Amino acid sequence: MDMPFNSSAAVTGDFVTLMGERFYAIRNVDKMDPFFMSIVSDADHWLFISSTGGLTAGRISPETALFPYTTVDKIQESTPHTGSKTLISTNIDGHRYEWEPFNREHDGLYTTSRNLYKNILGNKLCFEEINHDLELAFRYCWLTSESYGFVRQCELENQGQKNLSVALVDGLQNILPAGTSRFAQTNVSNLVDAYKCSELDEQSGLAYFTLNSGITDRAEPYESLRATTVFCLGLEGQKVLLSSRQLRNFRRGTALTQEVHRRGIRGSYLVNVSLDLAPQSSRRWQLVANTEQNQAQVVGLRNRLRDPEAVAQAVAASVATGSDKLARIMASGDAFQATAEEEVTAHHYANVLFNTLRGGIFDNQYQVSSRDYRNTIAMLNRNVYQRHAQLLAGLPDQLDYTRLLATVSEQDDPQLERLTY
Repeated sequence: MDMPFNSSAAVTGDFVTLMGERFYAIRNVDKMDPFFMSIVSDADHWLFISSTGGLTAGRISPETALFPYTTVDKIQESTPHTGSKTLISTNIDGHRYEWEPFNREHDGLYTTSRNLYKNILGNKLCFEEINHDLELAFRYCWLTSESYGFVRQCELENQGQKNLSVALVDGLQNILPAGTSRFAQTNVSNLVDAYKCSELDEQSGLAYFTLNSGITDRAEPYESLRATTVFCLGLEGQKVLLSSRQLRNFRRGTALTQEVHRRGIRGSYLVNVSLDLAPQSSRRWQLVANTEQNQAQVVGLRNRLRDPEAVAQAVAASVATGSDKLARIMASGDAFQATAEEEVTAHHYANVLFNTLRGGIFDNQYQVSSRDYRNTIAMLNRNVYQRHAQLLAGLPDQLDYTRLLATVSEQDDPQLERLTY
């Protein structure tokens, strides 16, 4: 994923193959003004992210967000306190070196290059920073899983010829608890902080981010019974931090202590671990976050985490299944074409992708379910449904869309025709 370093290298773009699929790479992306991107999925995920790393994400709607749903300008500037956070320290020849990838406040401390990779399907986005002085590279990719939520897949690589012992803090900041409405996020965010409760199940490493109660100004009981969950796979012996308060201690070289309960402050999920990296080797791990989990789902996940390897395989399978389903959705819109220029092929796919996001596709090759059609007419207009009850009851289980339109047109009822369209 790297290229020969050139301190004056301009921003360039090219297609590369990563993880068995095609990505578009933007080299030296930090030399561009920040720009905004989206990551799509086959399910109900939404994720809007800046090239700085700041992001907002969630499932279904802003009412069920993982990170605060706010305006673009605030997202562009949110990198220091929201989303991904990584701190690395290592000793080389008796000197302690600290490196915080993607922290623009530290630009100039090392000779670095930053690259961005997005797959052609549009459901994976990878950030990479290479520290040429320390001969280390750090990468993380955002993926989606219908069953497990959002997956942040990480890799730390030793590109040099020396054995390195590395101390690491990595994870997510400003995680929203379940039940935080969009109004609360934007209008009373400080009040939301007061209600926040972050807890760690030490045996499984699973963290729960909840509200002590529903936020209301009425004199009524209002329980908050759902949780945002986060867990880590791929590391051993790590400490988990539920807030960002100990980051200053890490920067000072002070030992960190695991946190099992935090209240009244923004929640984080940060893992602290020491790694030994042989020359030309790397370590990989992932953090998995999901929103609006009920009690049964939380207990089930905690039980499954007794076998982390099985969970890792299930997450990987779910991510792969999601990519396959997304590709099938896009294929139904004729998104995949082949030309002599890969840029043209990718541009066509992107056009179809965003048209599909705006307008959807015709499901099942223009075959309409008569049951769904009848139920829709009955819900939208009972009088129209009753006028044509005999016709609607006599439709075959499945019929072609054009045939349905022709049948409706023969009834000479503008209201039925309007509702059908």
